[in-house]
Amino acid sequence: MHTLSHLKESLNQKEQALIQYVRYMREAQDSKNTEIAALFADLAKAEEKHIAVIRDQIVQLAESDELLNKYQRVNEYNSQHSTYSLH
Repeated sequence: MHTLSHLKESLNQKEQALIQYVRYMREAQDSKNTEIAALFADLAKAEEKHIAVIRDQIVQLAESDELLNKYQRVNEYNSQHSTYSLH
């Protein structure tokens, strides 16, 4: 499912952005630039919210995908073990 892989890639990008924002925030704190540190702290919080939403979507899609896979396996089994015969 393409959507699931896109969400996973987005999640990875958001996690990397979060790491960068925290790093920049700490650098700003170390240089006593509280205004910029607060800006990066806000950006980090926003990324955390985005990450939570994306993770929820990934779980929902993975569960849906698993249900579809089970249905597909049952269908394949039934079609392979069909009692119908062509005469």
